[in-house]
Amino acid sequence: MNIVIFTGGYAPKAELTVDFFKTHKPDFVISADSGLETFETYSEFFNSLPEKLFLSEPNLILGDWDSLSQKSILKKYPSQIIENFNVDKDYTDTELALERAHEKLGTISKNNKADSDMIILVGAGGGSRIDHLLAVFDLFSTDLKPDVWLSGEQFLYFLPKESSVKIFDLKNDDIVSVLRLSNSRAGGKVCSNGLEWEGGLFRSEGVPSLSNRISKEYFLKNLPVSIKTLESDFVLVLPYSARLEWESF
Repeated sequence: MNIVIFTGGYAPKAELTVDFFKTHKPDFVISADSGLETFETYSEFFNSLPEKLFLSEPNLILGDWDSLSQKSILKKYPSQIIENFNVDKDYTDTELALERAHEKLGTISKNNKADSDMIILVGAGGGSRIDHLLAVFDLFSTDLKPDVWLSGEQFLYFLPKESSVKIFDLKNDDIVSVLRLSNSRAGGKVCSNGLEWEGGLFRSEGVPSLSNRISKEYFLKNLPVSIKTLESDFVLVLPYSARLEWESF
């Protein structure tokens, strides 16, 4: 099951996510506050395509409505799919949406999420709330973590330890970054093939590899970059145009 969460903040233009959603068609959609406006933009775009990849309305709408530009938009949807929250709370609407997503999959505080289950977060990039941006990245260190975060023009993939992936369709100037989670400045190991500087050169503390690129040899031969993670979890940051394939470890 693919659960897609739309939240407020900078989201990729819908047309930049076509290839991604062709292979990750939403099965269940949650919109969080102004993410409802983003969902409507995506739904209109995707349902104009022959594949009609998107639902016409979310399965669940939640929020405190502090960022929704027009609260009248809620009147279009059945009250039974709307969950209201008080604005005075110490949780973001994004966190609440992720909690509902994990409840749907039955994965809160458990490590039993099926390989075919995926939680995809759309939005929460840029904007004037750097505190929200940092809080969303911090979620990769918690039980509420998404599997993929589509933010602006970059996609962030959670790579648990002992992951193996291949990256296709990288252009020679595309940026590839590997990040540690916010709960760890050191540890773990990344093995790679096809980058300008490989895993053996990654920093042992802090951000392992920032602004890396596909090697000239791999680009000219049209070969995919491969990355494996050992001993710890990491986050992989790719341009929206890159394609990720998971492999058996």
